[in-house]
Amino acid sequence: MHKTFLILFLCAQFSCQQKGTFEQQILMVNHRGANWLAPENTFASAQKAIEHGVAYVEVDVRRSKDGVYYNFHDPTLDRTTNGSGLFSETESAVIDTLDTGGWFSHEFKGERVPRMDEFMKWIKGKAKIYFDMKEFCFDEFIPMVYEAGFENDCFFWFSTWEQTKEFRERYPELALKVNANSVGALDSLKRMYNPQIIECSVDALSEEFMRTCRNLDMKVMPYVMRIDMEGYRIAIEKKVDMINLDCPEIFSNMLKNNGVFDNYKLIAHRGGIVEGKFDEFDPASIQAAIDAGYFMLEIDVRETKDGVLMLIHDEDFMRYHNDPRKVRDLTWEEIKQIKPVRGDYRPISLEELAQIYAGKVELMIDIKDANPPPEFFEKMDKILTEYNFFPRVYFINEIAREYFWGKAKFSFRVTEIDRIREKLERNEYVACHYFLFDAGTRLTSSIIKFCQANYITVVPSVNFGHYRLENAFRGAKRDIEFLQRCGVIEYQIDSDFDDFFHFF
Repeated sequence: MHKTFLILFLCAQFSCQQKGTFEQQILMVNHRGANWLAPENTFASAQKAIEHGVAYVEVDVRRSKDGVYYNFHDPTLDRTTNGSGLFSETESAVIDTLDTGGWFSHEFKGERVPRMDEFMKWIKGKAKIYFDMKEFCFDEFIPMVYEAGFENDCFFWFSTWEQTKEFRERYPELALKVNANSVGALDSLKRMYNPQIIECSVDALSEEFMRTCRNLDMKVMPYVMRIDMEGYRIAIEKKVDMINLDCPEIFSNMLKNNGVFDNYKLIAHRGGIVEGKFDEFDPASIQAAIDAGYFMLEIDVRETKDGVLMLIHDEDFMRYHNDPRKVRDLTWEEIKQIKPVRGDYRPISLEELAQIYAGKVELMIDIKDANPPPEFFEKMDKILTEYNFFPRVYFINEIAREYFWGKAKFSFRVTEIDRIREKLERNEYVACHYFLFDAGTRLTSSIIKFCQANYITVVPSVNFGHYRLENAFRGAKRDIEFLQRCGVIEYQIDSDFDDFFHFF
Protein backbone atom coordinates (compact mmCIF):
# COMPACT_ATOMS: atom_id res chain seq x y z
CA MET A 1 0.00 0.00 0.00
CA HIS A 2 2.82 2.38 0.90
CA LYS A 3 4.61 1.55 -2.36
CA THR A 4 1.46 2.29 -4.39
CA PHE A 5 1.01 5.61 -2.59
CA LEU A 6 4.63 6.56 -3.29
CA ILE A 7 4.27 5.81 -7.00
CA LEU A 8 1.07 7.86 -7.23
CA PHE A 9 2.71 10.73 -5.35
CA LEU A 10 5.75 10.77 -7.62
CA CYS A 11 3.54 10.64 -10.71
CA ALA A 12 1.54 13.58 -9.44
CA GLN A 13 4.70 15.54 -8.72
CA PHE A 14 6.06 14.82 -12.20
CA SER A 15 2.75 15.88 -13.76
CA CYS A 16 2.76 19.18 -11.85
CA GLN A 17 6.37 19.85 -12.78
CA GLN A 18 5.64 19.14 -16.44
CA LYS A 19 2.61 21.41 -16.37
CA GLY A 20 4.55 24.21 -14.69
CA THR A 21 7.41 23.87 -17.16
CA PHE A 22 5.04 24.01 -20.14
CA GLU A 23 3.21 27.05 -18.80
CA GLN A 24 6.45 28.91 -18.21
CA GLN A 25 7.26 28.34 -21.87
CA ILE A 26 4.38 30.58 -22.95
CA LEU A 27 6.41 33.44 -24.37
CA MET A 28 5.10 36.90 -23.57
CA VAL A 29 5.13 39.42 -26.41
CA ASN A 30 4.47 42.86 -24.93
CA HIS A 31 2.34 45.15 -27.08
CA ARG A 32 3.89 48.66 -26.97
CA GLY A 33 5.85 47.63 -23.87
CA ALA A 34 4.26 47.36 -20.43
CA ASN A 35 1.86 50.13 -21.35
CA TRP A 36 -0.21 50.02 -18.15
CA LEU A 37 2.88 50.60 -16.03
CA ALA A 38 4.62 53.23 -18.16
CA PRO A 39 3.86 55.28 -21.30
CA GLU A 40 3.61 53.14 -24.42
CA ASN A 41 6.50 52.78 -26.88
CA THR A 42 9.13 54.23 -24.54
CA PHE A 43 12.30 53.01 -22.90
CA ALA A 44 10.37 53.07 -19.61
CA SER A 45 7.61 50.73 -20.82
CA ALA A 46 10.19 48.40 -22.38
CA GLN A 47 12.12 48.31 -19.11
CA LYS A 48 8.96 47.45 -17.17
CA ALA A 49 8.23 44.70 -19.71
CA ILE A 50 11.70 43.21 -19.26
CA GLU A 51 11.29 43.31 -15.46
CA HIS A 52 8.15 41.17 -15.84
CA GLY A 53 9.83 38.53 -17.96
CA VAL A 54 8.69 39.24 -21.51
CA ALA A 55 10.46 37.52 -24.39
CA TYR A 56 9.61 40.15 -27.04
CA VAL A 57 8.83 43.86 -26.85
CA GLU A 58 6.63 45.10 -29.68
CA VAL A 59 7.72 48.35 -31.33
CA ASP A 60 5.90 50.43 -33.93
CA VAL A 61 8.26 51.53 -36.67
CA ARG A 62 7.73 55.05 -38.02
CA ARG A 63 9.90 57.32 -40.14
CA SER A 64 10.35 61.06 -39.61
CA LYS A 65 10.26 63.54 -42.45
CA ASP A 66 14.05 63.47 -42.69
CA GLY A 67 14.31 59.67 -42.63
CA VAL A 68 15.02 58.88 -38.96
CA TYR A 69 13.29 55.76 -37.59
CA TYR A 70 11.45 55.83 -34.27
CA ASN A 71 9.36 53.62 -32.00
CA PHE A 72 5.97 55.37 -32.14
CA HIS A 73 2.43 54.11 -32.65
CA ASP A 74 0.06 56.79 -33.92
CA PRO A 75 0.27 58.50 -37.33
CA THR A 76 -0.04 61.84 -35.50
CA LEU A 77 1.84 63.25 -32.52
CA ASP A 78 -1.21 64.62 -30.70
CA ARG A 79 -2.31 61.80 -28.39
CA THR A 80 0.93 60.82 -26.69
CA THR A 81 3.23 63.83 -27.01
CA ASN A 82 3.14 67.56 -26.41
CA GLY A 83 3.50 68.04 -30.16
CA SER A 84 0.96 67.95 -32.98
CA GLY A 85 0.68 67.03 -36.62
CA LEU A 86 1.67 64.04 -38.73
CA PHE A 87 4.66 62.10 -37.53
CA SER A 88 5.84 61.55 -41.11
CA GLU A 89 5.82 65.30 -41.74
CA THR A 90 7.85 66.19 -38.65
CA GLU A 91 11.63 66.57 -38.63
CA SER A 92 13.68 64.46 -36.22
CA ALA A 93 15.09 67.62 -34.63
CA VAL A 94 11.56 68.39 -33.43
CA ILE A 95 10.60 64.82 -32.49
CA ASP A 96 13.70 64.50 -30.32
CA THR A 97 12.51 67.41 -28.14
CA LEU A 98 8.97 66.08 -27.51
CA ASP A 99 7.71 64.78 -24.19
CA THR A 100 6.00 61.41 -24.69
CA GLY A 101 5.54 60.49 -21.02
CA GLY A 102 3.75 63.41 -19.39
CA TRP A 103 0.36 62.49 -20.88
CA PHE A 104 0.47 59.15 -19.06
CA SER A 105 1.76 60.15 -15.63
CA HIS A 106 3.58 63.05 -14.03
CA GLU A 107 6.15 60.49 -12.93
CA PHE A 108 7.22 59.98 -16.56
CA LYS A 109 7.27 63.60 -17.67
CA GLY A 110 10.24 64.18 -19.94
CA GLU A 111 10.31 60.70 -21.48
CA ARG A 112 11.44 60.97 -25.11
CA VAL A 113 10.37 59.18 -28.31
CA PRO A 114 12.98 56.43 -28.80
CA ARG A 115 15.04 56.43 -31.96
CA MET A 116 15.04 52.88 -33.32
CA ASP A 117 18.83 52.55 -33.62
CA GLU A 118 19.27 53.62 -30.00
CA PHE A 119 16.42 51.39 -28.84
CA MET A 120 17.83 48.28 -30.53
CA LYS A 121 21.26 48.93 -29.07
CA TRP A 122 19.77 49.40 -25.59
CA ILE A 123 17.50 46.33 -25.61
CA LYS A 124 19.99 43.92 -27.18
CA GLY A 125 20.51 41.00 -24.81
CA LYS A 126 17.56 42.00 -22.62
CA ALA A 127 14.66 41.05 -24.89
CA LYS A 128 13.82 40.30 -28.51
CA ILE A 129 11.75 42.59 -30.74
CA TYR A 130 8.45 42.33 -32.59
CA PHE A 131 8.53 44.93 -35.38
CA ASP A 132 5.09 46.32 -36.29
CA MET A 133 5.95 48.11 -39.53
CA LYS A 134 3.97 51.35 -39.89
CA GLU A 135 5.96 53.73 -42.12
CA PHE A 136 9.23 52.53 -43.60
CA CYS A 137 11.41 51.74 -46.58
CA PHE A 138 12.66 48.14 -46.78
CA ASP A 139 16.06 49.18 -48.10
CA GLU A 140 16.58 51.56 -45.19
CA PHE A 141 15.18 49.67 -42.23
CA ILE A 142 16.09 46.00 -42.75
CA PRO A 143 19.85 46.78 -42.90
CA MET A 144 19.45 48.51 -39.52
CA VAL A 145 18.07 45.25 -38.09
CA TYR A 146 21.09 43.32 -39.35
CA GLU A 147 23.51 45.97 -38.19
CA ALA A 148 22.04 45.76 -34.67
CA GLY A 149 22.31 41.96 -34.73
CA PHE A 150 18.57 41.31 -34.40
CA GLU A 151 18.04 39.16 -37.49
CA ASN A 152 17.62 36.03 -35.33
CA ASP A 153 15.91 37.78 -32.42
CA CYS A 154 12.87 39.38 -34.01
CA PHE A 155 9.76 38.91 -36.10
CA PHE A 156 7.80 41.28 -38.35
CA TRP A 157 4.18 42.16 -39.12
CA PHE A 158 2.78 44.28 -41.95
CA SER A 159 -0.64 45.85 -42.29
CA THR A 160 -1.06 44.98 -45.99
CA TRP A 161 -0.69 41.70 -47.86
CA GLU A 162 1.34 43.48 -50.54
CA GLN A 163 3.98 44.48 -48.00
CA THR A 164 3.87 41.00 -46.48
CA LYS A 165 4.45 39.39 -49.88
CA GLU A 166 7.36 41.69 -50.71
CA PHE A 167 8.96 41.09 -47.33
CA ARG A 168 8.77 37.33 -47.68
CA GLU A 169 10.17 37.36 -51.21
CA ARG A 170 13.06 39.62 -50.29
CA TYR A 171 13.86 38.30 -46.81
CA PRO A 172 12.94 34.60 -46.62
CA GLU A 173 15.29 34.12 -43.67
CA LEU A 174 13.52 36.58 -41.33
CA ALA A 175 10.61 35.58 -39.07
CA LEU A 176 7.11 36.75 -39.97
CA LYS A 177 3.79 36.94 -38.18
CA VAL A 178 0.41 36.96 -39.94
CA ASN A 179 -3.13 37.03 -38.59
CA ALA A 180 -5.75 34.29 -38.96
CA ASN A 181 -8.79 33.08 -37.04
CA SER A 182 -10.00 30.16 -39.17
CA VAL A 183 -8.52 26.74 -39.83
CA GLY A 184 -9.33 27.06 -43.52
CA ALA A 185 -6.93 29.98 -44.00
CA LEU A 186 -3.87 28.31 -42.50
CA ASP A 187 -2.72 26.14 -45.44
CA SER A 188 -2.80 28.98 -47.95
CA LEU A 189 -1.07 31.39 -45.55
CA LYS A 190 1.70 28.88 -44.99
CA ARG A 191 2.11 28.29 -48.72
CA MET A 192 2.05 31.97 -49.72
CA TYR A 193 3.98 33.64 -46.90
CA ASN A 194 5.63 30.90 -44.81
CA PRO A 195 4.96 32.68 -41.50
CA GLN A 196 6.53 31.45 -38.29
CA ILE A 197 3.77 32.85 -36.07
CA ILE A 198 -0.03 32.98 -36.37
CA GLU A 199 -1.73 35.69 -34.35
CA CYS A 200 -5.39 35.06 -33.54
CA SER A 201 -8.19 35.81 -31.13
CA VAL A 202 -8.43 33.64 -28.01
CA ASP A 203 -11.87 32.69 -29.30
CA ALA A 204 -10.21 30.98 -32.27
CA LEU A 205 -8.17 28.63 -30.09
CA SER A 206 -9.89 25.38 -30.97
CA GLU A 207 -7.96 22.13 -30.79
CA GLU A 208 -8.12 21.84 -34.57
CA PHE A 209 -6.79 25.36 -35.10
CA MET A 210 -3.87 24.88 -32.73
CA ARG A 211 -3.05 21.41 -34.04
CA THR A 212 -3.09 22.62 -37.65
CA CYS A 213 -0.79 25.55 -36.84
CA ARG A 214 1.71 23.31 -35.10
CA ASN A 215 1.59 20.68 -37.84
CA LEU A 216 2.51 23.47 -40.25
CA ASP A 217 5.36 24.55 -37.95
CA MET A 218 3.67 27.82 -37.00
CA LYS A 219 3.48 29.04 -33.40
CA VAL A 220 0.10 30.04 -31.97
CA MET A 221 -0.06 33.56 -30.51
CA PRO A 222 -3.40 35.04 -29.39
CA TYR A 223 -3.61 38.80 -28.95
CA VAL A 224 -5.30 39.73 -25.66
CA MET A 225 -6.04 43.44 -25.34
CA ARG A 226 -5.69 45.49 -22.18
CA ILE A 227 -6.83 43.94 -18.88
CA ASP A 228 -8.72 40.88 -20.14
CA MET A 229 -8.27 38.30 -17.40
CA GLU A 230 -10.68 35.86 -19.00
CA GLY A 231 -8.64 36.04 -22.19
CA TYR A 232 -5.49 35.39 -20.19
CA ARG A 233 -7.12 32.38 -18.49
CA ILE A 234 -8.11 30.90 -21.84
CA ALA A 235 -4.57 31.33 -23.20
CA ILE A 236 -3.13 29.60 -20.13
CA GLU A 237 -5.64 26.76 -20.25
CA LYS A 238 -5.04 26.22 -23.99
CA LYS A 239 -1.25 26.20 -23.45
CA VAL A 240 -0.52 28.53 -26.34
CA ASP A 241 3.03 29.01 -27.60
CA MET A 242 3.09 32.78 -27.28
CA ILE A 243 0.77 35.59 -26.21
CA ASN A 244 0.68 39.19 -27.41
CA LEU A 245 -0.57 41.32 -24.52
CA ASP A 246 -0.62 44.73 -22.86
CA CYS A 247 -0.18 43.69 -19.22
CA PRO A 248 2.70 41.26 -18.53
CA GLU A 249 2.45 42.09 -14.83
CA ILE A 250 -1.04 40.54 -14.75
CA PHE A 251 -0.39 37.57 -17.03
CA SER A 252 2.83 36.54 -15.27
CA ASN A 253 0.99 36.61 -11.93
CA MET A 254 -1.83 34.46 -13.33
CA LEU A 255 0.66 32.07 -14.92
CA LYS A 256 2.20 31.42 -11.50
CA ASN A 257 -1.22 30.94 -9.88
CA ASN A 258 -2.88 28.52 -12.32
CA GLY A 259 -4.87 31.23 -14.06
CA VAL A 260 -5.95 33.19 -10.97
CA PHE A 261 -4.89 36.80 -10.39
CA ASP A 262 -4.05 37.63 -6.77
CA ASN A 263 -2.14 40.91 -6.87
CA TYR A 264 -4.92 43.45 -6.42
CA LYS A 265 -3.99 46.92 -5.15
CA LEU A 266 -6.07 47.80 -2.09
CA ILE A 267 -6.65 51.21 -0.54
CA ALA A 268 -7.64 51.21 3.14
CA HIS A 269 -10.77 53.31 3.75
CA ARG A 270 -10.51 55.58 6.81
CA GLY A 271 -6.77 55.02 7.05
CA GLY A 272 -6.42 51.37 7.96
CA ILE A 273 -7.91 48.24 9.42
CA VAL A 274 -11.03 49.41 11.23
CA GLU A 275 -14.53 47.83 11.39
CA GLY A 276 -14.41 46.79 15.05
CA LYS A 277 -10.71 45.99 15.14
CA PHE A 278 -9.16 49.44 15.64
CA ASP A 279 -10.36 53.03 15.77
CA GLU A 280 -10.00 55.20 12.67
CA PHE A 281 -6.47 56.63 12.40
CA ASP A 282 -5.20 54.70 15.38
CA PRO A 283 -1.51 54.15 14.44
CA ALA A 284 -2.08 50.45 15.09
CA SER A 285 -4.81 50.49 12.42
CA ILE A 286 -2.46 52.13 9.93
CA GLN A 287 0.32 49.64 10.61
CA ALA A 288 -2.10 46.71 10.37
CA ALA A 289 -3.13 47.86 6.87
CA ILE A 290 0.49 48.11 5.76
CA ASP A 291 1.24 44.69 7.23
CA ALA A 292 -1.77 43.29 5.34
CA GLY A 293 -0.37 44.55 2.03
CA TYR A 294 -2.51 47.63 1.36
CA PHE A 295 -0.59 49.87 -1.03
CA MET A 296 -2.45 53.09 -0.14
CA LEU A 297 -4.32 54.70 2.76
CA GLU A 298 -7.39 56.88 2.32
CA ILE A 299 -6.99 59.63 4.89
CA ASP A 300 -9.28 62.47 6.01
CA VAL A 301 -7.53 65.74 6.81
CA ARG A 302 -8.70 68.70 8.92
CA GLU A 303 -6.91 71.76 10.28
CA THR A 304 -6.70 72.54 14.00
CA LYS A 305 -7.20 75.97 15.53
CA ASP A 306 -3.46 76.64 15.41
CA GLY A 307 -2.98 75.37 11.86
CA VAL A 308 -1.83 71.75 12.31
CA LEU A 309 -3.11 69.33 9.67
CA MET A 310 -4.41 66.22 11.39
CA LEU A 311 -6.11 62.95 10.42
CA ILE A 312 -9.76 62.75 11.43
CA HIS A 313 -13.00 62.12 9.57
CA ASP A 314 -15.57 63.77 11.84
CA GLU A 315 -15.61 67.46 12.73
CA ASP A 316 -15.56 66.56 16.44
CA PHE A 317 -14.11 63.85 18.71
CA MET A 318 -17.39 62.34 19.89
CA ARG A 319 -17.35 59.00 18.06
CA TYR A 320 -14.05 57.58 19.31
CA HIS A 321 -13.20 59.89 22.22
CA ASN A 322 -16.60 60.82 23.67
CA ASP A 323 -15.60 64.47 23.41
CA PRO A 324 -18.01 66.84 21.60
CA ARG A 325 -15.44 69.59 20.98
CA LYS A 326 -14.64 70.42 17.35
CA VAL A 327 -11.26 70.13 15.67
CA ARG A 328 -11.28 73.75 14.49
CA ASP A 329 -11.81 75.02 18.07
CA LEU A 330 -8.81 73.22 19.62
CA THR A 331 -5.06 73.62 19.38
CA TRP A 332 -2.89 70.65 18.53
CA GLU A 333 -1.55 70.53 22.09
CA GLU A 334 -5.11 70.36 23.43
CA ILE A 335 -6.04 67.63 20.95
CA LYS A 336 -3.03 65.50 21.91
CA GLN A 337 -4.40 65.31 25.46
CA ILE A 338 -7.74 63.78 24.38
CA LYS A 339 -7.97 60.11 25.34
CA PRO A 340 -9.79 57.48 23.25
CA VAL A 341 -12.62 55.43 24.71
CA ARG A 342 -10.64 52.28 23.93
CA GLY A 343 -7.01 51.65 23.18
CA ASP A 344 -3.97 53.68 24.09
CA TYR A 345 -3.13 56.16 21.36
CA ARG A 346 -3.46 59.84 20.57
CA PRO A 347 -4.55 61.59 17.38
CA ILE A 348 -1.94 61.75 14.63
CA SER A 349 -0.97 64.68 12.41
CA LEU A 350 -0.35 64.51 8.66
CA GLU A 351 3.32 65.29 9.20
CA GLU A 352 3.68 62.50 11.77
CA LEU A 353 2.08 60.08 9.34
CA ALA A 354 4.48 61.22 6.62
CA GLN A 355 7.53 60.89 8.87
CA ILE A 356 6.66 57.35 9.96
CA TYR A 357 5.23 55.83 6.79
CA ALA A 358 6.94 57.59 3.86
CA GLY A 359 8.14 54.95 1.40
CA LYS A 360 5.88 52.31 2.94
CA VAL A 361 2.46 53.38 1.66
CA GLU A 362 0.84 55.88 -0.72
CA LEU A 363 -1.94 58.36 0.11
CA MET A 364 -5.48 59.07 -1.07
CA ILE A 365 -6.47 62.37 0.55
CA ASP A 366 -9.96 63.61 1.40
CA ILE A 367 -9.90 67.22 2.63
CA LYS A 368 -12.76 67.62 5.07
CA ASP A 369 -12.62 71.36 5.76
CA ALA A 370 -15.14 73.12 3.53
CA ASN A 371 -13.08 76.12 2.33
CA PRO A 372 -9.49 75.85 3.48
CA PRO A 373 -7.32 78.96 3.08
CA PRO A 374 -4.28 78.91 0.76
CA GLU A 375 -2.04 78.37 3.78
CA PHE A 376 -3.72 74.99 4.34
CA PHE A 377 -2.57 73.79 0.93
CA GLU A 378 0.87 75.33 1.30
CA LYS A 379 1.44 73.29 4.48
CA MET A 380 0.12 70.13 2.84
CA ASP A 381 2.30 70.73 -0.22
CA LYS A 382 5.38 71.16 1.96
CA ILE A 383 4.75 67.89 3.82
CA LEU A 384 3.92 65.80 0.75
CA THR A 385 6.91 67.20 -1.14
CA GLU A 386 9.39 66.78 1.71
CA TYR A 387 8.47 63.12 2.20
CA ASN A 388 8.28 62.28 -1.53
CA PHE A 389 4.59 61.37 -1.78
CA PHE A 390 4.14 63.22 -5.07
CA PRO A 391 3.30 62.35 -7.85
CA ARG A 392 1.54 59.20 -6.61
CA VAL A 393 -1.03 61.04 -4.45
CA TYR A 394 -4.76 60.69 -5.18
CA PHE A 395 -7.01 63.62 -4.21
CA ILE A 396 -10.74 63.10 -3.83
CA ASN A 397 -11.64 66.81 -3.61
CA GLU A 398 -12.14 69.13 -6.57
CA ILE A 399 -10.74 72.09 -4.63
CA ALA A 400 -7.34 70.39 -4.47
CA ARG A 401 -7.03 70.60 -8.28
CA GLU A 402 -6.34 74.32 -8.10
CA TYR A 403 -3.35 73.86 -5.81
CA PHE A 404 -1.85 70.53 -6.85
CA TRP A 405 -2.49 70.39 -10.60
CA GLY A 406 0.42 68.68 -12.33
CA LYS A 407 1.58 67.01 -9.11
CA ALA A 408 -1.09 64.38 -8.39
CA LYS A 409 -4.24 62.68 -9.70
CA PHE A 410 -7.76 63.91 -9.02
CA SER A 411 -10.99 61.97 -8.84
CA PHE A 412 -13.97 62.26 -11.13
CA ARG A 413 -17.34 60.53 -10.82
CA VAL A 414 -19.44 58.51 -13.25
CA THR A 415 -21.64 61.58 -13.74
CA GLU A 416 -18.61 63.45 -15.18
CA ILE A 417 -17.73 60.85 -17.82
CA ASP A 418 -18.99 62.99 -20.71
CA ARG A 419 -16.69 65.83 -19.67
CA ILE A 420 -13.76 63.39 -19.69
CA ARG A 421 -14.75 62.17 -23.17
CA GLU A 422 -14.73 65.75 -24.41
CA LYS A 423 -11.27 66.33 -23.02
CA LEU A 424 -9.97 63.27 -24.82
CA GLU A 425 -11.60 64.36 -28.06
CA ARG A 426 -9.71 67.66 -27.75
CA ASN A 427 -6.47 65.70 -27.17
CA GLU A 428 -6.18 67.07 -23.64
CA TYR A 429 -4.15 65.06 -21.16
CA VAL A 430 -6.43 62.97 -18.96
CA ALA A 431 -4.64 59.82 -17.75
CA CYS A 432 -1.97 61.78 -15.87
CA HIS A 433 -4.50 64.07 -14.14
CA TYR A 434 -7.58 61.98 -13.35
CA PHE A 435 -8.79 58.69 -11.91
CA LEU A 436 -12.37 57.40 -11.87
CA PHE A 437 -13.49 57.14 -8.25
CA ASP A 438 -17.05 56.12 -7.51
CA ALA A 439 -19.08 53.53 -5.67
CA GLY A 440 -18.68 50.05 -7.09
CA THR A 441 -22.47 49.89 -7.26
CA ARG A 442 -22.43 52.65 -9.92
CA LEU A 443 -19.75 51.37 -12.28
CA THR A 444 -20.73 49.65 -15.51
CA SER A 445 -18.59 47.48 -17.78
CA SER A 446 -18.80 50.05 -20.60
CA ILE A 447 -17.51 52.87 -18.39
CA ILE A 448 -14.71 50.69 -17.05
CA LYS A 449 -13.64 49.60 -20.53
CA PHE A 450 -13.73 53.20 -21.77
CA CYS A 451 -11.37 54.21 -18.99
CA GLN A 452 -9.07 51.26 -19.57
CA ALA A 453 -8.91 52.03 -23.30
CA ASN A 454 -7.66 55.51 -22.39
CA TYR A 455 -5.28 54.46 -19.58
CA ILE A 456 -7.47 56.08 -16.91
CA THR A 457 -7.11 54.42 -13.51
CA VAL A 458 -10.38 53.01 -12.16
CA VAL A 459 -10.81 52.95 -8.37
CA PRO A 460 -14.20 51.69 -7.13
CA SER A 461 -15.06 52.31 -3.49
CA VAL A 462 -16.63 49.30 -1.79
CA ASN A 463 -17.79 50.49 1.62
CA PHE A 464 -20.48 49.46 4.08
CA GLY A 465 -22.36 52.71 3.42
CA HIS A 466 -23.17 51.57 -0.13
CA TYR A 467 -25.22 48.58 1.05
CA ARG A 468 -27.75 49.95 3.51
CA LEU A 469 -30.65 48.23 1.70
CA GLU A 470 -29.10 44.74 1.61
CA ASN A 471 -26.65 42.46 3.35
CA ALA A 472 -23.37 44.34 3.00
CA PHE A 473 -21.16 41.26 2.61
CA ARG A 474 -23.30 39.69 -0.10
CA GLY A 475 -23.59 43.01 -1.92
CA ALA A 476 -19.87 43.71 -1.71
CA LYS A 477 -19.00 40.19 -2.86
CA ARG A 478 -21.31 40.51 -5.86
CA ASP A 479 -19.89 43.87 -6.90
CA ILE A 480 -16.25 42.92 -6.35
CA GLU A 481 -16.64 39.77 -8.43
CA PHE A 482 -18.21 41.81 -11.25
CA LEU A 483 -15.44 44.43 -11.08
CA GLN A 484 -12.78 41.75 -11.08
CA ARG A 485 -14.28 40.24 -14.23
CA CYS A 486 -14.04 43.70 -15.81
CA GLY A 487 -10.32 43.77 -15.04
CA VAL A 488 -10.36 46.36 -12.24
CA ILE A 489 -7.14 46.15 -10.24
CA GLU A 490 -7.40 48.94 -7.63
CA TYR A 491 -10.07 49.18 -4.93
CA GLN A 492 -10.77 51.45 -1.99
CA ILE A 493 -12.44 49.18 0.57
CA ASP A 494 -13.55 48.79 4.13
CA SER A 495 -11.12 46.23 5.47
CA ASP A 496 -13.79 43.65 6.31
CA PHE A 497 -14.12 43.08 2.56
CA ASP A 498 -10.48 42.25 1.87
CA ASP A 499 -11.15 38.51 2.12
CA PHE A 500 -12.75 38.78 -1.34
CA PHE A 501 -9.30 39.49 -2.79
CA HIS A 502 -7.40 36.60 -1.23
CA PHE A 503 -7.54 33.29 -3.06
CA PHE A 504 -4.71 31.23 -1.63
